[in-house]
Amino acid sequence: MKILLENPYVRLIVSSIQSKMEYRGTFLVFLLTILGFYLSQVAVIALMLYKFKTIKGWNSGELALLYTLLIFSMGVVSTIFSGMIDFSDFIRKGDYDRVLLRPLSTIGQILSMNFDLTGLAHLSLGFVALVITNHLIHINWNFANIFYFIITIAGGSLILGSIRIIVASVCFYAISNESLQHLIVFSSREFLMYPLNIYTRAVQIFLTFIFPIAFVNYYPSYYFLSKDPSMIFHPYLIYGTLPIGLFLFVVALFLWRLGERYYGSTGS
Repeated sequence: MKILLENPYVRLIVSSIQSKMEYRGTFLVFLLTILGFYLSQVAVIALMLYKFKTIKGWNSGELALLYTLLIFSMGVVSTIFSGMIDFSDFIRKGDYDRVLLRPLSTIGQILSMNFDLTGLAHLSLGFVALVITNHLIHINWNFANIFYFIITIAGGSLILGSIRIIVASVCFYAISNESLQHLIVFSSREFLMYPLNIYTRAVQIFLTFIFPIAFVNYYPSYYFLSKDPSMIFHPYLIYGTLPIGLFLFVVALFLWRLGERYYGSTGS
């Protein structure tokens, strides 16, 4: 335990948690804000289901599974990769120069220094959503399903986390990336609230082969629901979440290191 606490990354994580917990009122308000945000999303979907019963052949339990996979992945990403969201401020203020002076991984430092416990709110909601999902569709949680659920969350987290790293890497060239954050990181999540087959064929191709966020929840849901795989581009896509996540993470790290080569201090 002592050796673990002496690890520099762990010490940065502990310091990050302590700094955020110093203002507990703000911490609690933020948790309530997250809860309210996701409840409002659930309410919109519930109203649509109340009126139409199904959405493009997907019933309430199946949509709940999509939501469950998304929330769990978002919980991991919000906890570990939150440092990528405010990275433009880090560059603008010149704080990145301090990171470069330490004999540690730069990206490891950024992630550790911004470790965010509020991501646990997403995980808590994920467990609630999982209970509701299981009540509605009764998934058989044998060893194979539990194992695949875990690697699906891992793969989905890598996909969403890698996207954050790639967008943050733009700051090495342009300093500010707020517009890309809203367009790519936040707005794109709305696509994951609904099954992919409600969108046009062009959008389905884009979200599968170019910007592959459909692997976060849509394709792996076919595994748990035993839905007809002929409805998707290829049956093997249901197993693609972790491989796609690992591939994107390698690409993200490459773009990060490439951006570092062109980094010049803002001088502020």
